[in-house]
Amino acid sequence: MELKGAERLHPLPRIEEYTDIDLYMDQVITFMEKKYPRRPLTKTMINNYTKDRILPPPIRKKYSREHLMLLSLLQVLKGTQSLPEVKKVLHPISQELAKGDSTPLYKQYRSFLSMQDELDRIVSSAMDEMSQLSADKGIRAFIASAMASYFSDLTSEIIGEMD
Repeated sequence: MELKGAERLHPLPRIEEYTDIDLYMDQVITFMEKKYPRRPLTKTMINNYTKDRILPPPIRKKYSREHLMLLSLLQVLKGTQSLPEVKKVLHPISQELAKGDSTPLYKQYRSFLSMQDELDRIVSSAMDEMSQLSADKGIRAFIASAMASYFSDLTSEIIGEMD
């Protein structure tokens, strides 16, 4: 079972897929809807992320490539983690970005991208093994849910160690 497109484990766009032209809020919403159709963002959500210091404020009401990258990382985390946990991971990166230092963001993003294909291969292999163990889609759904729960708990533990 090969994972493609929206089925990928964490469909982060490559850095060059982000525009290098700053965008207004409506354009950000449209961009993110195209990349994450199953997890839409709203203006209110983005404003709240800014108020919570998960996302640095826009510059003259415009959002940069780095804002979009942070929003993409946020989309990955918020799929399984609470907002306080998301903040714990992204706030330090956001603070550096607000100071004009994008190095931590690019370092984290590139690291994740370098592992993304391998993660997809591992998940695809696990899904193939599940299919061989049982053709029953209900059973496979339970197994996939148990795996998701396990990794969500593991992620919470890792984030808890970030103090």
